[in-house]
Amino acid sequence: MSELDFIIKRLFSFDITKLYLDISHKWQTSNRGAKRHYPLMTLPEIKSIPVSELADPNGCHLWLWTTNASLKQAYEVLEEWGFEAKGILTWVKPGIGLGQYLRNATEHLLLGTRGKAPTQFRGQPSWTFAPKQSHSTKPEEQYAIIERMSPGPRLELFARRPRHGWDVWGNEIKSDIAIAGYPVPGCKKGGA
Repeated sequence: MSELDFIIKRLFSFDITKLYLDISHKWQTSNRGAKRHYPLMTLPEIKSIPVSELADPNGCHLWLWTTNASLKQAYEVLEEWGFEAKGILTWVKPGIGLGQYLRNATEHLLLGTRGKAPTQFRGQPSWTFAPKQSHSTKPEEQYAIIERMSPGPRLELFARRPRHGWDVWGNEIKSDIAIAGYPVPGCKKGGA
């Protein structure tokens, strides 16, 4: 299946109006970076996650993390899952990072929509400045931005920690939902 070592077996039907995913480091071609920190999935495996089945067809926001090097693939994933790109929020990090041409100091959170999905707040700039944390950990500030802009209920895929008022799914956390073909540890809702 994938390089991820999952455990749960079936999909819990869950219509949501806001999805949040970090796939920014889930695939790569070199032996550096994410591959040293956690198991990865191929781009076709990521595209095959049944996100469109989780999302409310009448209106849903999708927030999708990506790196500079993976922007093209992230837009492909967004479209494959049935969402239309609406904007990009850039996380400006202090200091500089890795990069073969430019030293990266940013990551991006794509906003896509499906159906009728207006924003709750129209004053958000297209960037945020926040400190870096451990490898691949995204800034806490993102949650306040997403909660201000996107109505609930909310689901974070590839989550690393629980968040009040959100459901979570991932192989590093006790998951609230199950996704058919993508088993993860300790699903709370939907059974195995």
